[in-house]
Amino acid sequence: MKKCLAIALGMALLGATLITMSDAQTEGAKSVVRISGADSMFNRIRVLSKVFMNAHPAIQVDLIGGSLVDIGMQELIDNKADIAMASRSLTAKEDQEAVKKGVELVERLIGYGGIVIIVNPSNPVNELTVDQVKKIFKGEYTRWDQVGGRDQFITVVRQDDTQHPGTYLYMVDDFLGGPFADKSIALTTYPSIMNKVSTTPASIGFVRQRDAFESPIAKKAPIKVLKIKRTPALVGVMPSRETLADSSYALRRPYYLYYSTKAGADVVKFADFIVSKGWGSQDL
Repeated sequence: MKKCLAIALGMALLGATLITMSDAQTEGAKSVVRISGADSMFNRIRVLSKVFMNAHPAIQVDLIGGSLVDIGMQELIDNKADIAMASRSLTAKEDQEAVKKGVELVERLIGYGGIVIIVNPSNPVNELTVDQVKKIFKGEYTRWDQVGGRDQFITVVRQDDTQHPGTYLYMVDDFLGGPFADKSIALTTYPSIMNKVSTTPASIGFVRQRDAFESPIAKKAPIKVLKIKRTPALVGVMPSRETLADSSYALRRPYYLYYSTKAGADVVKFADFIVSKGWGSQDL
């Protein structure tokens, strides 16, 4: 009898132990949200991810740094990522690939980043219209006196397509509607563009808003940021977080999150959180 009681008690204790271990494993298990894509979005998403995980300790956000928008979109379509960070819209090729693999995507706009037009501080030009900017970067205007400046040839300094392809594709496909000027100087990084413009009197270039106002190079490379006018009759507007948000500054490009319609609830919850915070300073 005592032996039976001992066995029963042991089994009960074992059962309780197994239940406790199971509960602990359940509590310790985390849902993982895998994010890849545009490196230009990494800093802000990283900071917001930390805020999100503090509020949702059961969700782990795995964010890949140093990636590209093209890679992020492909990994999303291949189900190797749950969310793709995109500094441009879905391309026709990506759309076709998604359809081919039976993947239906959700596009979420987070906000806008500014494309800032910079010139050498010695340049007397203080503002340009959107149309003038397009003609300069496409090579249709080649002299500064065509836009109210000195009798000098324009040196166009622009980004190549290697390090930030999302920005490059936005400029070529969405803004210019064609290639850059044939004789433009293509550089890989925004700091190198700022340095080149700061040392080349008749040059013009473009950088992101964070580069012109928030990066360390902004304090070292003397440049002039131009006001942009939508049309000749309208007042020129300086880029800022406020003028980007209210759309009064014309040169702005979108930032998106993409995910599958089959994504889990935690993926959608994270995307909702990021969208609610919007786009702004990289360091919050």
